Amino acid sequence: MEHITKSLTPVALLVAAAVVFVLGTAFLLASDATLSSSVGASSDLAQAGRWIQFLAGASAMAAVCTAGWEVIVGSEWAAAAELAAAALGTLLLMIGLLTAAASNGSSTAGPVTSAVGIGIWALLVLSRAARASLAEQAAGRAVGATVLGGPGRGAGHQADLWLAAAIGLFVLAIGYGFTSAASEGAGIAAGILQAAGIGVLAGSMAAARSRGLLRAHPVPSVIVGLVILAVSFLAAAIVAGLTLSTLTALGAGLTVITAIELAGIVSLGLAAWTRLRELYPSARPVQAGG
Repeated sequence: MEHITKSLTPVALLVAAAVVFVLGTAFLLASDATLSSSVGASSDLAQAGRWIQFLAGASAMAAVCTAGWEVIVGSEWAAAAELAAAALGTLLLMIGLLTAAASNGSSTAGPVTSAVGIGIWALLVLSRAARASLAEQAAGRAVGATVLGGPGRGAGHQADLWLAAAIGLFVLAIGYGFTSAASEGAGIAAGILQAAGIGVLAGSMAAARSRGLLRAHPVPSVIVGLVILAVSFLAAAIVAGLTLSTLTALGAGLTVITAIELAGIVSLGLAAWTRLRELYPSARPVQAGG
């Protein structure tokens, strides 16, 4: 992820993706709010929201590909291999959004495809955890580090945090896949698993920040956004377990879920915007005599 967030153009594309995704989620919020009054209008708004979210996925795909091209130009082949895998995972996420939009949300293949994409990102993070662990073990052997328990959990160690993040993404992928099943039990399981996965991811980032490994200004907004998204998934699990016999009750429950989700996405978008503002001054050319 650091290869994507350290360059101006990919971050600008991520900001665009966040803005468009917020717009699409706003359409879904309007769809939920109008469900009880007009089913037809609600369906049309939801369909528009799904297509807009697909455009956001396309922008995120462009951000990954742009970062990949930059590292290829710089002959950073290890980073290029990572970004190629990241591009594959993002492509599957985008295909899942496209499938959902093309089927008016009725396809079960869309969530499964997106879940596989998340799983690929989880494998990437897991590989980073393995490499960090090997590097830390090698460093520990080189200096004979056995004090305070060795190289397992010191302030500068990262392997356990990468592993936690990978586990969180795997759990999130499993939960997202459960959303393809239209049943009460699957809905509850999906919400709980997605909330747990996002919660573990947020916890790993918070731990990294407390160890001084993540000092960038956007990090708090990212953590807050992830926590809010976890709350929205928990709310989805609760609503899935309730017996809502009227469209009014169902619409109210879905509106609350989508509103919380929208707040989380806005927080993540603000984090991307903060990162863009950090990168922009360094990208401006220095004027002669200035």
